[in-house]
Amino acid sequence: MVEVIVAYVDQFGRQRELPAARVRRVRFEELSALEVPVAYPGRSSFVTHAWASATGQRLDCASLRQQQVGMLLDRDPDVALRSAGPLELRWHDDRGRAARLRPAFVAWRRERREVICIPPEEPDGRWRAGQAVLAHAAAQADWHVRVLAPPTGVELDNLQLLYAARDPRGRDPQQARRLVQAFTAPRPIRAAVRAAGLPRLTGIDLAYHLIWQHRLCIDAGRQLTSTSTAWTAPVQEAP
Repeated sequence: MVEVIVAYVDQFGRQRELPAARVRRVRFEELSALEVPVAYPGRSSFVTHAWASATGQRLDCASLRQQQVGMLLDRDPDVALRSAGPLELRWHDDRGRAARLRPAFVAWRRERREVICIPPEEPDGRWRAGQAVLAHAAAQADWHVRVLAPPTGVELDNLQLLYAARDPRGRDPQQARRLVQAFTAPRPIRAAVRAAGLPRLTGIDLAYHLIWQHRLCIDAGRQLTSTSTAWTAPVQEAP
């Protein structure tokens, strides 16, 4: 198999290039992007500086699809630290041509380093070849590889609504408890907000935040609105 070199910028801002077997201890989830994406004038491009509500990290995403997968990671309670584009794999193919692959994210998830790739809308031979090289590098570096596609349709619409309400800062814990208690049984969000005695807009936004936090549940296959039915999440028993 080809030798795979991992390029990254370490915590001191130094450019590094090491064989995959020598990066097992590198905390890529704590590092900045190898290259911060920029929007080019006159070209169709997208750059966003997304704030991870779970960790306070800033993620520089180069595309809408990357941003959407970043939303999924931000809502995943198993994901601790995460970074966007902190490394690049470099190798030479069987014809001697230079090749490279930059995974979208690296996350520390369930006590393991996870390298996350976003599949193209139409996977081709180049994608499959890159994934084979990544699998080889991951075996040497002790990474877990996950392919994560952004949601579509109603699921994406709902995720974007919840993402807008993700910020925990400035939330009133007493109001949150009152609203959760209003869901003694599945009921429309707007009705629970009234029962909790909260202002309509503030209460609906708080309900969306509680859904984001998995404290309230909804049917993810239906369009989320203020009249959607929600219910309290089951209490997780300690192992």
